Amino acid sequence: MKRSIAVVAMLLGLGMISASYAADPAAPSTEKMGKSGSAAAQTIKGEVLKIDGENYVVKDATGKEVKLHVNAQTKKEGDIKVGDKIEAQADGSGHATSIKAAK
Repeated sequence: MKRSIAVVAMLLGLGMISASYAADPAAPSTEKMGKSGSAAAQTIKGEVLKIDGENYVVKDATGKEVKLHVNAQTKKEGDIKVGDKIEAQADGSGHATSIKAAK
């Protein structure tokens, strides 16, 4: 009898853990994950509103302001300045892997 109760309790505990993980909206989605486990790349097109050191603020086509981190590892084409229209490839964390003037 004690063994049956212990087994039921263990199964119930495992079921609760599984249910709580599945319901966690902060858990990363495998649909957006790349081979390395990071979120998928995205293309950002828009106008540069502000440059503050390595951080660029870009207004995209929908009017949303997007923050991009641009550093020495970012592949840059040309000299980007405020007011320029750009096209950038960024990872899910907002780091620009490449940035160039838009055509």
